[in-house]
Amino acid sequence: MKLLTFLGTGKYKQVEYIWGDRRYRTDLFPSAVVEWLRPQETVVFLTKEAREKHWECFCSMVRDRTTLTDKDIPAGRSEEELWQIFDIVAESVQQQEEIAVDITHAFRSLPMLLLSIVMFLRATREVCVKHIFYGQYLEGKDEAPVLDLILFLQLLDWASATQRFKETGDARWIGKTLCQTHRQLWKDQAARPQHLHTAGSSLQQLSQALQLARPIEAAQTAQGLLETITNAAQEIAVWARPFSLLLEEVRKRTGQLAYEPTEVLDEAYLRKQVNFIQSLFAYGMVVQSALMAREWVVNWAIWYKAGRAALQREYWLHDEFRDRVEHELSNAFPARETSSCQLVWLDNPKLSDLLKQLWPDLRDLRNDLAHCGMRLSPRPPRALYAQTEEYLLRLHEVMNLSSAG
Repeated sequence: MKLLTFLGTGKYKQVEYIWGDRRYRTDLFPSAVVEWLRPQETVVFLTKEAREKHWECFCSMVRDRTTLTDKDIPAGRSEEELWQIFDIVAESVQQQEEIAVDITHAFRSLPMLLLSIVMFLRATREVCVKHIFYGQYLEGKDEAPVLDLILFLQLLDWASATQRFKETGDARWIGKTLCQTHRQLWKDQAARPQHLHTAGSSLQQLSQALQLARPIEAAQTAQGLLETITNAAQEIAVWARPFSLLLEEVRKRTGQLAYEPTEVLDEAYLRKQVNFIQSLFAYGMVVQSALMAREWVVNWAIWYKAGRAALQREYWLHDEFRDRVEHELSNAFPARETSSCQLVWLDNPKLSDLLKQLWPDLRDLRNDLAHCGMRLSPRPPRALYAQTEEYLLRLHEVMNLSSAG
């Protein structure tokens, strides 16, 4: 482990620092961390004034317990100096290192800067941050409690995961964290939660269903998740408090996807599938939404051809029926101006006119996306977004004309 710490210019008083059941009396708090953690290397950042005032004393305290590395830094009185500190700290940490950070004697805005640097290093160099120490000196007191501010780093993780969930529907990190919390509480025998793991697992499954454009699995998982997060709400409030602020948003978005029974294809389920496709598009999953849009037209055609009757999954998901309907649609609405076969079961002229353009457009869009633009005239990315959004609006038109027909 590597310890990153600071020395300032203050007149530090000797007190007994307390971290859990550990105690250490000193005037320079980093020496307590060295005693407790015994890091292989301790990197000390200090200004010229701090070096003159405390460096030799600190060295005498810890040099037999760790390898010392000193780094000169500016005072941080300007933006340029803050960037210099950023570079110096970042260069002191290697790929995938395990580190602890002590901000007790850091000054001015350095604690906030250091927290930002640590976040950056975790993302870019996969650094594992074990502790962020702050020795809480209290004027006139002989004892100073030590706080581990790793919680604030976890809060930033939650903030990042929340933003990702809202923008993309990806709740995998949230789900994984809930599962880890559940297992750790049982392992440490600190508590015995009953629902955290189920909630976390369901969130991960729902995210996977969205990523893979699986409307049936998404609807089923979302339906179960609505009940699960209700059961887990009290446990979340205790052991995953940041997530409790997100519960209502999760319920709202999950409710938009939840549906049962998914075995029966009827008008209500077709409309729910359109909402699923729009959710994919809203989350930036253009490829998935375009692929699903074409499959939806096949679902709709099977339902409409059967007289708009409710169909069991053995019928509407059967390969033979789907292949037959796809063939009929392609013959009736060819991509090029060639001879076409009229659909006997499609008795609505407005629907026929709409599908005459929609079906070949969706086929071509699907092919463009599936073949990654490897064709002589691929659509530019901007057109892929715009055209997919346009086609999704037409799905609503198809559904509304079907209801009115």
